[in-house]
Amino acid sequence: MKALLALLVVVGCGASRVPRSLRGYDILVEAEDDQSVELARAMRSAGYHVRERVKGGSRPTAALIYFSFSEPGLDQPTWLHVRLADTRSGVIVGAATIPLDSATLSTRARAQAAVLALSAP
Repeated sequence: MKALLALLVVVGCGASRVPRSLRGYDILVEAEDDQSVELARAMRSAGYHVRERVKGGSRPTAALIYFSFSEPGLDQPTWLHVRLADTRSGVIVGAATIPLDSATLSTRARAQAAVLALSAP
């Protein structure tokens, strides 16, 4: 019984967190800055198939686009927006938005929070 429980824990921990709608996609992340590198790392850890270059004739590909935004005015929060756009049609196939606050000070923390938000049902 203990062996079965241990197996279920191991299988559950290794399960992909990629949403069903994105499972057939390669994710294109051109790692040109620290945030892109961390986003690619977090996506790989979550089970996404990530590549750094465009490659013709491959599986459907979604390009990672991210930006931060804040409404004008004092005391307005800043948000990190992450979008995955199909490279053939331009359609947004995945999206997430997270607040940039004390919990997301580092590029790694922002990347992990963004990928977790992308993976949410």
